[in-house]
Amino acid sequence: MPRPAYTLEDGEALHVSHPTTFWIPGEAERKSLKTGQIAKLIFKGNTHCCERMWVIVTEVKSDGSYVGQLDNHPTCIRAKAGDAVRFEPRHVINIHYDGE
Repeated sequence: MPRPAYTLEDGEALHVSHPTTFWIPGEAERKSLKTGQIAKLIFKGNTHCCERMWVIVTEVKSDGSYVGQLDNHPTCIRAKAGDAVRFEPRHVINIHYDGE
């Protein structure tokens, strides 16, 4: 995968810094995503803008990381819907569950 024009925010670190106002799913949930599940990540662009966007998990790697497909149309980062995104459980700030 080519190097992306963004970085992913560490949701765990944000939660530790702001535990009463920045909720994230539990560690077990973030570490057990399956192919087809949808996770929300925070993308930080080169211009200090941030976007919270959904990513569909397409692969679970043996090292515990994930590869997914961006499911939003960014407005301030250099990426597009359908782009591949590699991420770790620490980046997950929300999980979309069926029926939501």
